[in-house]
Amino acid sequence: MDIQAEKLDLVKAILDIEDIGLIKKVKKILKKSDHDWFDDLTEEQQQGVFRALEQADRGEGIPHEEAIARLGL
Repeated sequence: MDIQAEKLDLVKAILDIEDIGLIKKVKKILKKSDHDWFDDLTEEQQQGVFRALEQADRGEGIPHEEAIARLGL
């Protein structure tokens, strides 16, 4: 089934819902899917992400496995 058919099925299912509580739960799920976790970070944390991306672009990063080993995880 393609994405448009899936969306249509979802719309039909939502239209059949009679329980207001369930409708609110569906709305909450859909709202969360649009939320970007980055927006929840502090300004300092966001700047840290940007610095890390710049370092990675310059080839200054270390492999994930090495980082985990350094942290003892």
